[in-house]
Amino acid sequence: DSPVAFDAKLVKWKGKKMELANESEALAMKKALESVPYTVSKIVQQEKKRHPFPPFITSRLQQEAYRKLSFSAQKTMRIAQRLYEGLDLGQIGTVGLITYMRTDSPRVSSEAVHQVRSWIKDRFGEPYLPSKPNVYRSRKGAQEAHEAIRPTSIDLEPDKIKDHLDKDHWALYKLIWDRFVGCQMKPALFDVTDADITVGNLTLRASGEVQKFAGFLAVFQDA
Repeated sequence: DSPVAFDAKLVKWKGKKMELANESEALAMKKALESVPYTVSKIVQQEKKRHPFPPFITSRLQQEAYRKLSFSAQKTMRIAQRLYEGLDLGQIGTVGLITYMRTDSPRVSSEAVHQVRSWIKDRFGEPYLPSKPNVYRSRKGAQEAHEAIRPTSIDLEPDKIKDHLDKDHWALYKLIWDRFVGCQMKPALFDVTDADITVGNLTLRASGEVQKFAGFLAVFQDA
């Protein structure tokens, strides 16, 4: 089989951190990398955690909706307003799907935390549930008048009500729902390997990771 290609970043020259001043230096380094053999000088393996994200505040919702859904801030807030005011869910009637969308506090009511933790335990099992609820601190100066942006009911799963929402309403609701559920799950675990590769006086570093436990990533995928 052919060797597998991978990326390695140039990190050191003569044992010191790399700082290229101009294009000519970069071209010189490129030439040096082409003329000598490569040797793996060090391999470090370790387990790393990726912690869940806090539930959405307004600014974070706008940022994530732009990254994942290509929604402008204005569009995000317009859709969030409709989700808050309520949408017709057929036999269920008109239901407000999210809490108030203008907030800078990640605080969540104890009742909502209890509901989502029960849902996680039922759906994913004990291994995904922290022994205690995850608590997120507000930024300094944040107002505590409102909770974080979250679903009004964990039972209104996005796929259960999808047929009653248009594409954009459903996409933003699912983003909010997933983030809220993920915030009360355990961290994801990865086996991470860093390999230092020596090429003359230069050192390159290649990194790779293998997920060993999904944790919150089973619900909320980081962009």
